[in-house]
Amino acid sequence: MSFNSFPINPNETISTDTFPKIVVNNTNNGFKQPPPLYARLLCELIGTCLFIFFGAGCAAKPHDLLTVSAAHALVTVWLVYVFGPVSGGHFNAGATIAFAVNGKMKIIEIIGYLVAQGIGSILAGALLLCLYGTGTSLGTPGLQPGVTVMRGFAIEFICTVILSFVIFFTTSYNTYKEAAFPIGLVVFSSFLLGADRDGAALNPWRWFGPAVVSNTFQSTAWIYVVGPIGGFLFGYILFRLYKLLWNGRASFQI
Repeated sequence: MSFNSFPINPNETISTDTFPKIVVNNTNNGFKQPPPLYARLLCELIGTCLFIFFGAGCAAKPHDLLTVSAAHALVTVWLVYVFGPVSGGHFNAGATIAFAVNGKMKIIEIIGYLVAQGIGSILAGALLLCLYGTGTSLGTPGLQPGVTVMRGFAIEFICTVILSFVIFFTTSYNTYKEAAFPIGLVVFSSFLLGADRDGAALNPWRWFGPAVVSNTFQSTAWIYVVGPIGGFLFGYILFRLYKLLWNGRASFQI
């Protein structure tokens, strides 16, 4: 059995008989049931922490646009590849809220995911503080000179709309290991577009952790919360419309 039997959202109720058990060199992988909630929360905490640690860590030192973009893209690829089959690989409040709207997460799971991600972001900020010390923003996203608030918001919103659509589209018929690469490419493209404009958070936690630990809050910081969450929700709506058109066309042909 392959990971194709794993649902788009691992929090769906599935039989233990359908949980993928891969045999490598005649050795069973040992996982006999779907991942329990605490295991999924641990994956979200670690994944969020590592995403911010590597992404913000590269943004906190002298860098160029390509370095920061590649750092966020690469960490996204291997995090989704490793943790995606377990927790869904959200690592993003916008993604969790979009999946919640999709109706495939229980209230306790939604709250647990958001809390785990928040803790992971703070932990990442603390690690960056140990690495770089005080007197730095620790890679906290911010508007660059000449970039208005609305332009910054547009970058966050548009990029996360595309990211959301690609996540829902690719994971609807691919395994997470197959979807990891195109998702990483979207992150790479988005940071190439916006990292030198508004910092390109694309994730409320990417801003929150470094901002809290470095105490670098700004009045324009709302764009890094509203933009990504709104973008993920709108991207999900576009995916549902696309799916509706697809199924409607099929029904017409039949």
